[in-house]
Amino acid sequence: MTYRKNVAIYANASQKTGYGHVMRQIALIEVLLSKQHEVTLFYRDLAPLLHCKLTNMGVDLKFVVDEAALVTMLSSTDILIVDDYALSENTLSKLNLTVKKMVFFDDGAYLNPLEFDLIVNPSDVVETIHKASKVLQGPAYRLIRSEFKSHRTRESVIDKSVFISLGGTDVKMLTPELCKQFVTSSDIAKLVVAVSSGCSEKTLTLLNSLQQNDKFELHINHPNLARLMSEADIAITSAGGSLFELMYLGVPTIALVLVDNQSQALDSSLNNSAYQCIDFRNEHADLTNVGQQALFLLKSADMKKKLSLLGQQAVDGLAVERIIEALN
Repeated sequence: MTYRKNVAIYANASQKTGYGHVMRQIALIEVLLSKQHEVTLFYRDLAPLLHCKLTNMGVDLKFVVDEAALVTMLSSTDILIVDDYALSENTLSKLNLTVKKMVFFDDGAYLNPLEFDLIVNPSDVVETIHKASKVLQGPAYRLIRSEFKSHRTRESVIDKSVFISLGGTDVKMLTPELCKQFVTSSDIAKLVVAVSSGCSEKTLTLLNSLQQNDKFELHINHPNLARLMSEADIAITSAGGSLFELMYLGVPTIALVLVDNQSQALDSSLNNSAYQCIDFRNEHADLTNVGQQALFLLKSADMKKKLSLLGQQAVDGLAVERIIEALN
């Protein structure tokens, strides 16, 4: 993009669906704004926390009533980036004919082949079934926000510390139970938990009740998650965007697959080399197993070193530059 353009992004963030789509787009938004492009986010649902963050960044926000309105609103857009799996195939096809250039982030949610101008599919497991003049495939296109760049060297790692973040909203409300296992363990010196205010009231109440323990540290809407992550000896997270942020930082991580669209993390060649993955979609899944595996990893210097090295090799933080270059 050699001159100022109007870039539209369609993505949503809610307690039910999580914040992942909007959060990864922030990495692109930061660079687009720095290059003086106009950026507008169109949404049906946007968590107040992210609404505030994007407004402060200088992003124009537009609420969309329905899909027909979205097509009309985007009629004069130079570039449209779609990071969503709820739009109908019919609407996606109409948008492709309406805008000058359409970019689609493919998470494998659409079963029928569609056509776009550019496809970004960061999976190393499933190749896109869709068609485009340019297809960007693989972990080299995992988006990392700028706030993580200064923490990659991990200069202040806290020995025997565990960082836990099961998505900003912790949809399955697993964090309190997992923390109860750890606060009594003599093998853990510090337990750092990060959630957003979008969590259920029950989850927040249970987590607040643990703060009487000296080793427990709760952060709600923390402004610098990158620092918290980088200081951890190991981490436990969901197998979404935060997994790749932790890999970029070199934090040895156990990733929990909580929903079907995270299942690729199980089949990836990076599983058991750059991170450890546990399928937690089954209703009978046992958090005790997660705790045992975490304590084993915490004590294994060799395994931590291996995961850290291979994680950083797999996610180099240059995805934004590669995607913007492909847009030219």
